[in-house]
Amino acid sequence: MKNPNLNNIEIDHLYHLGLDSSQDLNAMFGDVKFVCMMGSSLRIKDFAEKVSSSLGVEIPEEGIQPIGKTERCSLYKVGPVICVSHGMGAPSILIFLHELSKLIEYARASDVRFIRIGTSGALGLTPGTVVVSEGVLNGKLEPIFEQIGLGKTLRYETGIHLPLAEGLLQSRGDFEAVLGLTLGTDDFYEGQGRMDGALLPPYSEEESMNFLKLAHEKGVRNIEMESTAFASFCRRANISAAIVCATFINRLNGDQVTTTAEEQMKFSSYADELVLSYLRRTLLPLPLISNL
Repeated sequence: MKNPNLNNIEIDHLYHLGLDSSQDLNAMFGDVKFVCMMGSSLRIKDFAEKVSSSLGVEIPEEGIQPIGKTERCSLYKVGPVICVSHGMGAPSILIFLHELSKLIEYARASDVRFIRIGTSGALGLTPGTVVVSEGVLNGKLEPIFEQIGLGKTLRYETGIHLPLAEGLLQSRGDFEAVLGLTLGTDDFYEGQGRMDGALLPPYSEEESMNFLKLAHEKGVRNIEMESTAFASFCRRANISAAIVCATFINRLNGDQVTTTAEEQMKFSSYADELVLSYLRRTLLPLPLISNL
């Protein structure tokens, strides 16, 4: 455990998950090998069902059920895989990274890898391309996550476990998937240089396009809102972590996401299938537990 202050807590309440350290977390989660995270509670349930089908893990007759509280996230356990939603943006995902990491520690699970599966805007790629992050940059194009704590700006390096990223890329199917840098921003609109927010942006369209082109030249291939927080946390916690994102739009061609709901579902399924393929390759040689 990275934080010795936790040794002084008799019962650690993982408030947002609805679990606590007095429970037999080892029996519940001790066999976990992967934590797969997505923003949407609807998508994570669908992904958990896909994990069940892919790994041959039997689900109850009443269907897959969430564990703990569901006000802020949905958490499912499918054999050795935790599937959990994390909401939108860095503050939300950080809450669940803290509590999931403590959960894994209290459960005495070992060699657990974290994978974030998401959607994003592309830079210079055809929509539908899946980007597996090889590194993460912030809005200043630095490999740093910045956070305000006690009135000070805290700076943490980001980090991706490249062997995990490369292993995931090797699991791609008959769709386009690439390694690339991911730009993690604080906002969907002005943070990503869009011109179509509610407020007049403090930059011109030319300045926006010049920044996006500069990011592309530096190797950025997609943009989203959780990667810096995710990559810096996992690096600090010494967790092997990877990010896999489907792309819906090439931002070098415009700001509006005009892909249809059907296209978005299809593109998202590519990212899901890449991760599912990796899970099958990695876990199927292991004996699987049928409980959820």
